[in-house]
Amino acid sequence: MLLFWLSLWQIAALIINNSFLLPDIPETLSALLGIISEGGGEFFFAVFLTLLRVLCGLVLGIAIGTALAVLSHHISAVRALISPMISVIKSTPVASFIIILWIMLSGDTLAIFVAFLMVMPIIWQNLMDGYDAIDGDLIEISTVYQLSFKTKMRVLVIPTLLKYLVPAIITSVGLAWKSEIAAEIIAYTRNSIGQHVNDAKYFMDYASVFAYTIVVIVLSIIFEKVAKFLLLRCEKWLSK
Repeated sequence: MLLFWLSLWQIAALIINNSFLLPDIPETLSALLGIISEGGGEFFFAVFLTLLRVLCGLVLGIAIGTALAVLSHHISAVRALISPMISVIKSTPVASFIIILWIMLSGDTLAIFVAFLMVMPIIWQNLMDGYDAIDGDLIEISTVYQLSFKTKMRVLVIPTLLKYLVPAIITSVGLAWKSEIAAEIIAYTRNSIGQHVNDAKYFMDYASVFAYTIVVIVLSIIFEKVAKFLLLRCEKWLSK
């Protein structure tokens, strides 16, 4: 399947025959090798900081989304207050958030905050769906048999919530990554992949733009695969 799309890319590039519109594969690979070899430490430092910002935004989104979901489940007034805010965040385009927040926040903080805003509503919504899916009859039975709070959590609550939380986190990883890169490009965040994409575009080096895009795609896939592996292992361990 990958070979098919690569062949389609190369054929399209040959037909267009204009590297400003669509660089071919050899030109893009040459640019990629140049970025890695000539950029050296600067390139890898930018990749590291971008990964760090994504991770910070992801962790904040998961932590705060989980905390708000727990409060919303136990306090109906909190749920009534949070629900409209979640709807607004989910409906607002990422670019709008970036432009609005750009005035108030620095590049690093903006990129992290945008990633957080994309993750938090997904975590909150999925956990609320998880709470709603907990079997009420089983809760009543556990109350009748006077099961301890710890037992209820281990047997009833946590396994159900994990079924909703794990897919939410896996989805959030890709979304956080894409929103992070978008924020870095628009806000011109220093020492970031987004900055390098912006620079390549400014100098009309479109082969490098494609090369950086490949870097972003590969890193996103690796990041998501690692997160999925760890989360599924963690889910099995917690469900024991």
